[in-house]
Amino acid sequence: MRPLQAAHRRVSIARLGVWAALAAGPVALAVACAVPRSSAPAAQPPAAVAADLRTSDPAGVATLFCELWLRSDTDAADASTAQALRVFAPDVDLPDLSGRTAAQELQRAVAVRSARLAGDAWSVVVAARFTVRDRGAKAAPAAVVRYFAVPVTASSSAAGVGEFTVTAAPAEVAGPTTAKAQPPAAADVLPSNGAVAATLGEFFRAYLLGVGEVDRYLSPGTSLTAARGGGYTSVTVDRVAADTDRAGGLVPADGSTARVEARVTATDAAGGRWPLAYSLALTSRSGRWEVTALRAGADSQKSAATSSATPAGKGEPR
Repeated sequence: MRPLQAAHRRVSIARLGVWAALAAGPVALAVACAVPRSSAPAAQPPAAVAADLRTSDPAGVATLFCELWLRSDTDAADASTAQALRVFAPDVDLPDLSGRTAAQELQRAVAVRSARLAGDAWSVVVAARFTVRDRGAKAAPAAVVRYFAVPVTASSSAAGVGEFTVTAAPAEVAGPTTAKAQPPAAADVLPSNGAVAATLGEFFRAYLLGVGEVDRYLSPGTSLTAARGGGYTSVTVDRVAADTDRAGGLVPADGSTARVEARVTATDAAGGRWPLAYSLALTSRSGRWEVTALRAGADSQKSAATSSATPAGKGEPR
């Protein structure tokens, strides 16, 4: 029996060895995953940061150039004004005043129109206001406005400041003409003692004078900051017109809307009267009108009401 027992023992040990060999692979893999690697990962190249390549509008540069050019003189080409001009216009001819004082004294310049022509080429129209000198007259100096078209090449740069070159001297051009006005969107004139006029009277006293809180006159979800700095002491609502006849009578059901245009007169501490115009969107709630949107300046376009106010969860009555 002993030889048989020895043989059985050897078979058992051999089986254990086989199973151990089979298990060695997964165990070794598990150990390899559990042990942290000592080598550092390969450094990745930094992601390329996209440069701010916004299209550069040369209106400001054209205004600066035009103002410097109008103050320059070819007889003073080394003056600081001419040197500052050369930064944007290295090859532009200067006015020739022959050292004399200009008949018209420049007061200020401002860009009124900029148009992109093709590629990087722009044309900017600059309005320049002058005081006309008249040594022989005792009347007060008169004011005149002249317009200059400035040709500019403008492109963007990675620095975000843009690259500009004025390619020629300005061309004096005619000023802009009056565009044909669109018919008013709000055509129904509302009664001065109606609900809308009363609401707007209280709203503008809070908005322009600081009498009370503006929030109490706003729809829920509308936020509007009161205007400051005018120094107004009183305000009156002169005329209100709406785009719907629902705004002329009793306040309609909750959720009704109206687009109105208001003409108001604000009076300052010195007695000055300032005619102001506003376009507003109103919404009815709880038997009264509330301001949902406000735009400075009456909007005569027949478009949906938009708001410069930011929804901020305000506007509940207090």
